[in-house]
Amino acid sequence: MTESSTGALQEAHKVISTLKANLQRNIFGQEELIDDSLCCLLAGGHILMTGAPGLAKTTLVRVFASQLQMEYNRIQFTPDLLPTDITGSDILNIDPESGRRSFEFAKGPVFTNLLLADEINRASPRTQSALLEAMQERSLTVAGKQYQLPLPFLVFATQNPFESEGTFPLPEAQLDRFLLHTLVSYPGRDDESKILKAHSESKLIGEQRSLDIDPSLTIEGILELQKISSNISIADELLDVINQLVRATRGTEGDLPESLRKCVQYGAGPRAGISFISTSRALALIEGSETVRWRHIKRLAKPILRHRIHLNMQARRDRMNEDEFVDHVVAWLEDKYQHLTQAN
Repeated sequence: MTESSTGALQEAHKVISTLKANLQRNIFGQEELIDDSLCCLLAGGHILMTGAPGLAKTTLVRVFASQLQMEYNRIQFTPDLLPTDITGSDILNIDPESGRRSFEFAKGPVFTNLLLADEINRASPRTQSALLEAMQERSLTVAGKQYQLPLPFLVFATQNPFESEGTFPLPEAQLDRFLLHTLVSYPGRDDESKILKAHSESKLIGEQRSLDIDPSLTIEGILELQKISSNISIADELLDVINQLVRATRGTEGDLPESLRKCVQYGAGPRAGISFISTSRALALIEGSETVRWRHIKRLAKPILRHRIHLNMQARRDRMNEDEFVDHVVAWLEDKYQHLTQAN
C-alpha cells in the first residue's frame, strides 16, 4: 500500500472503531453479530439473523440505522403479506378537472437504504421472492418498468428458528442472496446482568430519549468506507484456498475425505467465493489490517457457508450439521496449508 492509502485505511479503521463502540454501548453480549453486521455494511451485502425472540436482532438494526443516519424502513413479515406490500404498485389517478386517467407508481418500503425484514420466514415463499431482484440488482421491475433503489441498499433480515410455529423455509435462491447468515445466541451471564441494570435505569433502547451519534458518518462516508474496504489486498494463495474451500462443500475435491464427500447433497455456488473475498476484506479493515489473513477467512467460514450447503440423510444419521461439516472442511484445509495457517 502507498502512504496515502495506508493513511486512508487508518482513518477508516478509526471511524469503524467508533461506530463499533457506539453499537456495543447499546447492544450487550452480541459481539459476533455486531462484527458480522459491520462486515455486511462494508461489503455492501445483506445479513440473515436467526435466533429466538428477544435477543436484540431488531434492536441492532434500529441502532445501526440511527448511528449511520440512513433512511430506514421496517417490514413485519406475516402470512398475509403480499409482494406489492414490499415493492409498491401502480395506482390509478383521475384528474378531477379533465377526468384524465393515468397510472402512477407508489413506492413500497423497499425503497430505502436499510431495510429490516422482520421475521422474514413468517411470510410465504411467493412474498419472500419479492426481494430477490432488489437484493441482487439493487433495482425493481414493476409492470415492465425498472426502478433503481437508493445506495447503499442493505437488507437486515431476522428469522425465527425453523421449529417455531407458522414459519416457511426460505427458498435456496433467497438464501444465497444473503452475504452472511448469523446465528444469534443468548447473552452470557455478565452481559445479561448489564441488560437488567440498563433497564432498571431506563437506559435500554426505547427507554432513553436519544443515542450518541457520530455526525461524521454520512451516506457519502459509508460509500467511501465500502470503497476502501474493496481495496484491501488479498494474496493469490488465499484466493486458491477460498476456491478449494467452496469447492469442498460440493464434495468435488478429490483429496477431501470420503467421510465428508458422502455427506453432501449440494454445496455452495460461486457467490460464496465472492462473499469470502468481500467480507474478509471488510473484517480486515475492522481489525485495521492492510491485507486479508487466513484468520479472517476462517472466522467467516460458517456465516458464509451454513446457509449455502445442504447435507444428505447420511450426514443426519451421523448427526452432523452444516456448522460441523464446515469445521471439518476448514481443518482439512489447515492440514494442507500449514505454513499459511500458522503464519496467520
